[in-house]
Amino acid sequence: MTDNNLQTQWAEEGYVVVRGLFDPNRTARLRDICFDVLKQWRVCNPEKGAPGGGPEATVMRHLNHSGYFGDDRVDLIELMHAVADVNVLDLVRTILQGDPLFRCTSLFFNPQENSRDGNWHRDTQFRSETDDEERKKVLSRQGFGTSVQLQVALVESDDVEFVPRSHLRWDTDEEYYIRKAEGGKNNKSDAMPNAMRLALEPGDAVGFNPAGLHRGRYHTDRLRHTLMLTYTRVDVPMSDYFSHQPWFLESGYLDGLNTDARPFFENVKSQYQADWVETSE
Repeated sequence: MTDNNLQTQWAEEGYVVVRGLFDPNRTARLRDICFDVLKQWRVCNPEKGAPGGGPEATVMRHLNHSGYFGDDRVDLIELMHAVADVNVLDLVRTILQGDPLFRCTSLFFNPQENSRDGNWHRDTQFRSETDDEERKKVLSRQGFGTSVQLQVALVESDDVEFVPRSHLRWDTDEEYYIRKAEGGKNNKSDAMPNAMRLALEPGDAVGFNPAGLHRGRYHTDRLRHTLMLTYTRVDVPMSDYFSHQPWFLESGYLDGLNTDARPFFENVKSQYQADWVETSE
């Protein structure tokens, strides 16, 4: 897919699928790193000093926290190099039509107990107090045309569902009934019109506009390890829990990164440093 076709697909459909973003060796290496971080997180999340989640947990954030790596930085460097990979950043730059700014690493995984399908949602609903406020954000594409969630399958996966073109408009009556009506009691429905399940092989990636209708699936009998790399456009930073990573300020945190990755993360540090310092005071 050419850059023009990729950007058109993103703008019109709200998602893109990229086959073989990472080769098999790199994918396997990242899978091992993420699995090790997940094991540590279950015992102790260094952000909280407490276990990260119980047997029904399905997502963790900030895999690049220094607390998971100690003095052996090889795995951290490998993870950071994946985030700042030239091909990944070129892809994000093409999608967003601007230079990318790193926001967060996340890992989606299957629960140890109680399979379930995720809730249909738009990320706009978590930043809106009323439907009218959210509707305006969706229709104006306020901030959400300038960010991308890039989900990289570390194992075979078809656990992401998306409604193409839904990022360009408000819900139909049927979509709203499923997503939000009656206090959201219907939001796990399998009857979402025009929903597309996105099948990925290890190393494939899907990027989608988080303002579109989407959900994930979390089943105990099907392994899911999906590494999500989130970026915004550098001229539209988003300062919140996801971007709050004050360990970037630790002495030596960026040591060992290559000449492509280090400047990229130095820019992240300079962009958010004031917020990180203010929050920690």
